[in-house]
Amino acid sequence: MLYYAEPAVSDELHAGWIGGNAPAFFDEPSDLIHDSDLTYLFYLTLVHPFQAERMISIFIPEDYEAYLKNNIYPNCSIKVVEHPISTESAKATYTSTGLNKHHITAGESSTDDQSMDQPFLIKAGGTPRLIQKEAYYFTKLQ
Repeated sequence: MLYYAEPAVSDELHAGWIGGNAPAFFDEPSDLIHDSDLTYLFYLTLVHPFQAERMISIFIPEDYEAYLKNNIYPNCSIKVVEHPISTESAKATYTSTGLNKHHITAGESSTDDQSMDQPFLIKAGGTPRLIQKEAYYFTKLQ
């Protein structure tokens, strides 16, 4: 399943969003995502590609240096949370002011071969397209 991003210009139905406010699910308690030593910002949320009543939300550390220092499994500072479907919060608790909001459009099915020559934002399922091909990025994960 491939997903694409487009500028958020209306409130029409979409598969999720990148930037903007986190889903309202994270409003209470307001420090649900933060660790004792790291503060997190909302990155994106997406309707679960295989469970339409669920969402997947991603949060990244506010401190970019901490993010870079912890970017290889098992020391990965990104938080991925599966949760019930939720609308966008009116609260800016986790909002990253440097990330412009874009809608994520509904996914389309694609084979691995088709997706290799096609640009997309998110790919769910199939063979991953690695950004970094050096083995130390994925050896411990395998």
